Amino acid sequence: MAAWGRRSSGPCLVRGDGLMGAGSVVAISNTRDVVFHRGGWFPFVIREVGDLRIELGAGAAADHSPRTFSFPISAAHLDVIRADLARHLMLWSAILRLCEAAGISRPLDEGAAVALLDPILLGTPNEANAYLRRVSRADHLLVAHGADIELLDRGEFLAALRDATVADDRDRVDEHRRSRSHGRCVPKLTALDEGVLNYCGHLLQTVGPPTRRPDIVDPGLLPDTMRVVATTEQASAGATLPRGGESLEDHQKLGREWQRLTDRVEGALRATYPELSDHAIESLCWLMCFEAPSHASA
Repeated sequence: MAAWGRRSSGPCLVRGDGLMGAGSVVAISNTRDVVFHRGGWFPFVIREVGDLRIELGAGAAADHSPRTFSFPISAAHLDVIRADLARHLMLWSAILRLCEAAGISRPLDEGAAVALLDPILLGTPNEANAYLRRVSRADHLLVAHGADIELLDRGEFLAALRDATVADDRDRVDEHRRSRSHGRCVPKLTALDEGVLNYCGHLLQTVGPPTRRPDIVDPGLLPDTMRVVATTEQASAGATLPRGGESLEDHQKLGREWQRLTDRVEGALRATYPELSDHAIESLCWLMCFEAPSHASA
């Protein structure tokens, strides 16, 4: 099974060769149509009871059956997914990490998923690249589909994917991993990074919602770690996130508020602790968004 996803366990959506025409609409039930699919493991777009949703298979349930996730998108997002392979891959790379975070039984965090849409699909090239640099992503998926490694390492994702392919190359991923295992381009973490990542439960893994684990932080690092956490909490003080709505507009509102809170926290951390790694900052931003109290959507 591919490391970066699984096909939906629902009705067959593609021809035997795994390909579907870019303009195809295939009925899979009385209420669900496939509107666009590139083939293979790619996330596809469906129309369900009149609403557009992106759907993909990823991970597995406790019984090892594949899990299927979906969340709402707009017609503007569909237009970009249909026309731009590079941005489709960038979105998939980020969505996959959210699916992994859902584990074997938790639901997809749809607010976080919707928050990916506008920056990656509708942002300028600089905005899309900058946003993807800040979020957890599956770089091996981009490598498999032909990303230029040097440009990928620099965070120039759109340029790296200029010659991307729909077909994946597993051998290329294996080669890339072997080169990394020999110590090339391995990011170094500072002691403060390790303290923060341990606090969030993300030092040894990057998937799953962050949790507060001061008990596993090195006692010598705990005071500095708690000062970083205090800065994070001050930046997010009073923030709430809308929850409970099911419409695309509700999810988009949550995505915007999620991004606004993330920007606040990230700005405070980069101003106060410029030495913190992107991974540590991302984990703290996620923690604050995950813990933010709810308010009813207007």
